[in-house]
Amino acid sequence: MVLGIYGSRGLGREVLDLAQGISDFAGAWDKIVFIDDFQKESVISGADVLTFDDFQAAFQTDSAKIVIAVGEPKVRRILRDKSVQNGYELQTIIHPTAFVGGNTQIGNGVIVQFGCFVSCDVKIEDNVLLQANSSIGHDCVVGNDTVISTFVTLAGNCKIEERVYIGMSVPIRENISIGADSIVGMGSVVLRDVPANVIAMGNPARPMKNNEDGRVFK
Repeated sequence: MVLGIYGSRGLGREVLDLAQGISDFAGAWDKIVFIDDFQKESVISGADVLTFDDFQAAFQTDSAKIVIAVGEPKVRRILRDKSVQNGYELQTIIHPTAFVGGNTQIGNGVIVQFGCFVSCDVKIEDNVLLQANSSIGHDCVVGNDTVISTFVTLAGNCKIEERVYIGMSVPIRENISIGADSIVGMGSVVLRDVPANVIAMGNPARPMKNNEDGRVFK
């Protein structure tokens, strides 16, 4: 089986390290490549770089899977749709140091990095990125294409909707909801619900403006 890492920049290289470590230990993949439609380099960190069209030409859908290695939730959604619509299954990758509790559901294409804690009865939907040392409390739901950054802590029974970006070192109180396409700024403290399509920050976090273009990195 071939693993295509869609995205070859910093996050892509982090995912390459994760995937290679797992493959060296468990023999998970015969070959790991990057997919990048804009990268001019042909090899990065020892892995070949292919456009999506070249990846399709080289590897059939029954012999390859894709993982999305882009930190922008809106782009994660676009690349997920493109991959699935062309017949590729998304690959979930979980670092061996991560803890996943009982009755927890992990969707397709999820990346769980070093030292993550995912408690019991949690639902992690498709194409979610959990960065290193993040913590998800019991009975939480994390929606499709969401990015949870390093040192984020969700207390129990939180609902994070689709395409949310939560910056580094954000604690979120129990029973909180964060609406789709919202951004919570680094270091914020979330004590109240955050509506959809806003940029929230501060202690306590509050909406500062609308997230009009749905993008984090501009």
